[in-house]
Amino acid sequence: MSEALRWPMTLALTVVAPYFASRLLRPAAGGGPARPARHRGCDAAHLLMAVAMTAMVWTVAVPGAMWVAVFAPAALWFVVLAARSPGRLPHGSRAVTWYFAVSMAAMAWMAWPSGHPGGGGHHGGPAGPPWWPSVVSLALGGYLLLTAGWWAGRGLRLTPRWPDQAGAVASPAGPAVRVEGLCHATMGAVMGLMLLAMV
Repeated sequence: MSEALRWPMTLALTVVAPYFASRLLRPAAGGGPARPARHRGCDAAHLLMAVAMTAMVWTVAVPGAMWVAVFAPAALWFVVLAARSPGRLPHGSRAVTWYFAVSMAAMAWMAWPSGHPGGGGHHGGPAGPPWWPSVVSLALGGYLLLTAGWWAGRGLRLTPRWPDQAGAVASPAGPAVRVEGLCHATMGAVMGLMLLAMV
């Protein structure tokens, strides 16, 4: 990772991580009704993403298998959630839940231990670099950068809100919704750039 990207990415992630941490602590500190477990699980997954991406940016010696063991099940969890009725989804939207599933799978892909699997050489020759890991990284990186633009537009009130928990279109986005959109945009942009750097 180049120094030109490392410091801006670190700054962005250190701004985003406390937001998701505060959402996790809100049920205990707010005194109001506790948020559903699926909402807290979503926030916990995104907090772990921010921590893991910071570790990856600085190449901290964390075994890649550990991150895969965290984010692969998280991706499957979001896939299972996406099959539920919209009223039971963390954000009331299958599209957003699928986006979370893809972003968790992208984290597992980036953390794959010992590089991405590839084929051996032909006729006993040296193994050449396989082409398909670059295609996967390019596709995931491009998708995350595009969706980061959507999240940023939502944070800046340029895109419509997803349906609320009752299934009706919610009222215009409030400050908390805008902050959430900007946080997801930041994480998506950082992850997209990290994936493109792998190509």
